[in-house]
Amino acid sequence: MARTGSAYIFFLAGFAAILAGFWPTFYGDPASNDVWHTLHGIASTLWVVLLIVQSLLIGRRNHRLHERLGWLSLGLFAVLMATSGYMVWVELVGVEPFPHELRLSLLFLDVMLLLLFVATYGLGLAYRRQRRLHARLMGSTILIGLGPALGRLYGEQIPALHGLAGALPWMFWTIEAVLVVAIVLDLRGGRLPWPFPTMLAAFVAIQLGSDWATGPTFAALARTAGAPI
Repeated sequence: MARTGSAYIFFLAGFAAILAGFWPTFYGDPASNDVWHTLHGIASTLWVVLLIVQSLLIGRRNHRLHERLGWLSLGLFAVLMATSGYMVWVELVGVEPFPHELRLSLLFLDVMLLLLFVATYGLGLAYRRQRRLHARLMGSTILIGLGPALGRLYGEQIPALHGLAGALPWMFWTIEAVLVVAIVLDLRGGRLPWPFPTMLAAFVAIQLGSDWATGPTFAALARTAGAPI
């Protein structure tokens, strides 16, 4: 997202957006959450903190500590996957009065973003010896967590969007704009590795797919898979 070692600036900006988006439901009142939400929030926070620390370590050429700390991400990844599954279930059966079409769209988005997170993280580990690719893949994981935060932030703070449903397109446009900026910075540096263009294509595809997910085909597939839709 920037030259090696300075990506922490972008991670800090992303962390600020995540804090703002989840302040009403988590950071502002952590004691009101159940165990699963608390674990998910802590693991998500530690993931972003780890990205910031790893960027700073690379900037100081402390590759040995960077590598050692990197393996901590395996534990955070396991916690995030387990708790994210619970978050999806609560979204389907919880008390929030989401309309039927919005629930379908959110289910599709959650599943696709989780799959994207798994793929991005897995590729980041696979390319850990290729620093340019590794940095861009691991750094891109913050964009996946940024989505829900931006959706909540826009939906709650911009009345003209009329809630979460109206905020979803703006959530995608923001993330896509960030990726466009990252691509431009890579081009200015004389190289264009594939992670950022691939992530941009993935987010555009998910955004387009979220409209399809409100139709009967996806609803039938979700019910077949056991989703209470």
